Amino acid sequence: MFGQYKATIDVKGRINFPAKLRDELGNSFIIAKTIDARCIKIYSDEDWQVLVERIKSMDSVKSAQIQRFLFAGAYDIAPDKQGRFVIPPPLREYAGIESEAVIVGLEGRAEIWSKANWDKNSEITNDELIQTAIELGL
Repeated sequence: MFGQYKATIDVKGRINFPAKLRDELGNSFIIAKTIDARCIKIYSDEDWQVLVERIKSMDSVKSAQIQRFLFAGAYDIAPDKQGRFVIPPPLREYAGIESEAVIVGLEGRAEIWSKANWDKNSEITNDELIQTAIELGL
């Protein structure tokens, strides 16, 4: 699953999640804050469990802040028949999502960004992208 989709948030805080991404992630999934960016990460139930087990296996003193950050702001989501779900207010606030959003598919996961944050994040220069690719061995 990959791609970029524009979405709107209605007055109730609902977003229509693309069918292609729903098919990939299943009938329910977990949404949570993202550590490295002001957006919402969407995990399949399976990927969320893998992440939870990985964090639980870490030293609890070192991982306590990460546990609080991720787990306190995580929500089980089940879209309705039209593919809509409510983004809880704390997550909308964290990600700065108001009426326009961008949904990005990331091979087994997805992210929801405010349009403004996505546009700002997309301003990475070609040189920065090349340097990152070199560091990752791509």
